Amino acid sequence: MLAGKPKLAYLPILVACNLGLALPVMAQEQTLQGEDAQVEVINVRGIKGSLIRSMDIKRGSANVVDAISAEDIGKFPDQNVAESLQRITGVSIDREGGEGQLVTVRGMGPEFNAVLLNGRMLATVGDPSSMSWEGTPGGRAFSFDILPTELINGAEVYKTQSGELQEGAIGATINITTMRPFDNKGFQAVASAKALYDEMTGKTKPQLSGVISNTFDDDKFGVLVSLASYQRESRYEEANTAYYFKVTDDLDGQNYGEIYFPRNYDQIVQSEDRERLSGTFVAQYAPTDNLTMTLDYMHSTYDVTGRQDIYPSWFTPGNVRNPVLDENNTLIYADFVDVYVESMARQSDASSSLDAYGFNAEWQATENWRMELDISASKAESDPGKGWSDVVVGRPGTFSYDRQQGQQVPTMTFDQLRPGDTLTAGWTSLQGTKLEDEVFGTKLDNRLYVEAGPLVEVKFGAHYSDRTLNKVYGETEGPLSWIYADNSVRVPLPDSLFDLFDADGFLSGASGSPVNQWPTFNTDEIMAYLSRDEVIALLDDPEAAKAVFSRNGFGIVPDQSAYEVNEEVLALYADFKLEGELGDMPWGLVAGMRYVDTQSTSSGQQIALLDLQPSQNEPNKVFAVYSDDYVPVEISNSYQDWLPSLNANINFTETLVGRGAISRSMTRPELNEMSPLTSYGDGQIDGLSGSGSNPLLAPYTSENLDLSLEWYYEEGSYAALAYFSKDIDGYLGTSVLPETLNLPSGSYKYEISRPVNENSTKVDGYEFAVQHMFTTLPEPFDGLGVIFNLTKVDSKSSEDNLPLIGLGDSQNLILFYEKDGFQLRLAYNNRSRFLQTKPVTTGSRQRDGHYVDDFAQLDISGSYDINENFTVFFEGINLTNELTVKSAEYANQTLQVIETGPRYALGVRAKF
Repeated sequence: MLAGKPKLAYLPILVACNLGLALPVMAQEQTLQGEDAQVEVINVRGIKGSLIRSMDIKRGSANVVDAISAEDIGKFPDQNVAESLQRITGVSIDREGGEGQLVTVRGMGPEFNAVLLNGRMLATVGDPSSMSWEGTPGGRAFSFDILPTELINGAEVYKTQSGELQEGAIGATINITTMRPFDNKGFQAVASAKALYDEMTGKTKPQLSGVISNTFDDDKFGVLVSLASYQRESRYEEANTAYYFKVTDDLDGQNYGEIYFPRNYDQIVQSEDRERLSGTFVAQYAPTDNLTMTLDYMHSTYDVTGRQDIYPSWFTPGNVRNPVLDENNTLIYADFVDVYVESMARQSDASSSLDAYGFNAEWQATENWRMELDISASKAESDPGKGWSDVVVGRPGTFSYDRQQGQQVPTMTFDQLRPGDTLTAGWTSLQGTKLEDEVFGTKLDNRLYVEAGPLVEVKFGAHYSDRTLNKVYGETEGPLSWIYADNSVRVPLPDSLFDLFDADGFLSGASGSPVNQWPTFNTDEIMAYLSRDEVIALLDDPEAAKAVFSRNGFGIVPDQSAYEVNEEVLALYADFKLEGELGDMPWGLVAGMRYVDTQSTSSGQQIALLDLQPSQNEPNKVFAVYSDDYVPVEISNSYQDWLPSLNANINFTETLVGRGAISRSMTRPELNEMSPLTSYGDGQIDGLSGSGSNPLLAPYTSENLDLSLEWYYEEGSYAALAYFSKDIDGYLGTSVLPETLNLPSGSYKYEISRPVNENSTKVDGYEFAVQHMFTTLPEPFDGLGVIFNLTKVDSKSSEDNLPLIGLGDSQNLILFYEKDGFQLRLAYNNRSRFLQTKPVTTGSRQRDGHYVDDFAQLDISGSYDINENFTVFFEGINLTNELTVKSAEYANQTLQVIETGPRYALGVRAKF
């Protein structure tokens, strides 16, 4: 077992699973619910054929499930799994560096969706390329960019619940399936090579993949090996204002009331080299017709080397002259005096990996009884290497900020560098987060076919999982980060350390007049120079600085207050399938129940508050006495959930199908919200406060309703309209809660700020989809087809009038043509403006929520079959160079404008 020992209460199910190993069992299904799934499969060995088959499955299924599938072995319709998922009705994605990464379903963000690999929980570590002071997040949201599309067979999005379906998703459960030798028996060999061109860098990089599969001994034994190599040299450009905060400070000696004040303006050019090497190994054995066993392994390593060249400008109200505000009291012009004109650079070399193992066995015990045992483990790791550097240099000066014309990029005017002016050292540090996520799981499932009136099938079983997240953040020891910037005389840096960075048309796709040149440098060289004895001697207290250098220098010092969260889950379920006729209308119904027992333990260490001592000079004031060393902290929590579900369908006519589903679902709190650590401050006795996470958080729960009507009017063509509603309780907010601490000197009342389950939210919306094939048109136009879908969503919260994070409308339009070995697909996706972060109050300052503006992307792909063995293909992503734009409460409060540019690929594929 990867993560911890099982609790005694779980031993019976583990024993049952281990006994099941002795039973012959049969081959694993590639979907979670087999023939009961409603699957809308896209592109299975030809566009039109796959859509017709998917429509037939959709028409006769019980659950609501949409899916994407490879066109053929090792051939996916998009460059990225997440990019393909966004074509499904109700699915939206978040991008990083222009690539799809995180998935939102029906307005529910990535943390509300569960991602499985072949029906198994999958470990995750997030984005390895993140250069953020928060480090790599430790949560449940799965980052799809670690998985290559060439190794994926398909992905299913389950929008409704059942007893058998693994719990944990209020939004949707996404099951990724990989290729297996028994899927295509006999010898199969596929290889592809393509050149990927990134317009922002002007560089072309290779992508290679291959799959070899064969079965032996009359198809009783099979082996599949696959490998995929990915390289990309990318660049994105960003104009960044971290946030607008509300202040009442005087500006240039005058008070304007409450104003919106930008914290900063930075120009960022990020360059990256991304390399991913992935592979799978699968062995299957079927000694009898009733028995199949599968052993599989997947590995993926993702290395990202990057740097950011930044021209930063920091704004403070006290340095403002000649301010201009708009009608919303937003600062749109100011001269800033007595400031530093700075340059900044960040460098990183991060790596992440994923290993997933699995054993599956299925046995047709009798004609009417089928059993399945599945055991799996996965481990994801993210290593920041030496960490990402954060180095600032600067000189005294002045600058002006101008956004009066409403442009996306403000005009910045800087004073001229005077003779004798020298760049000096400022903030200098290394930071990084090491993250490990380990998951062990086992399942024992049963299916009984019965004849008891309308009851035709019973499914029942038990699932167990054990998951542990370890997160360690580290950074340069405190004094060194700011000691050079705070020196009484700033330390000068030689000109030889600097070059002139040329942004070469910075954010050419945006409006405005950005700066295109500024000083740049290598952060390693700056740190090496600042570590010299003769430079340290220039500091106010060189001996104290030498003591710090002797310990770790600028290296990363792990935070001793690291923590880990262990979570064990036992689930029992049963599903009952009924069928019949109402008059001459056939109907089907699946009623299920899932019981879930969750037990978590959060452990870590922190500096402890030992006592409070009264001040000798100030009445009612106390000072904290803390422990010299870190002390262990451990807090456990448990909760149980009953999750009923009902899925029903009826055929009103031969072409008209109605569906309805009701269920209760749950999502557990983010693992990084469950730290056991709390900080306690000192001060006035009647105003003691502190802050911390909350390992006693309860899960979110949702009452769900789904209704749909589907009209199958021609072969390969249909229209569908669906309504959904989710009533969610337990949504997280931040509250200040009273706590009493009993210390040696007495009892003290504290006000502690923590995340708590305090809000309720209702999400409802509808989906419309149409698929039409123009088969009645004369040749060659009979190869045309169109897919269109849209999702409209809305939410209401008990907390405020803000929408739910990630909630937004989306639309897809796909035009395709397929005939005589030629395929062409033009895909348009639009995601409407949505809230990304809620308002935040920090001390006396407040900022509004942050929004992502409308984003529309146009992609194209096509291929031509030269013969039965060789195909040439091309791909184009973001053809119109759509910009990602983020804003605050008002549209002109632009926070980020990001340009990632188009990408193009040309390749050849061979199959034997």
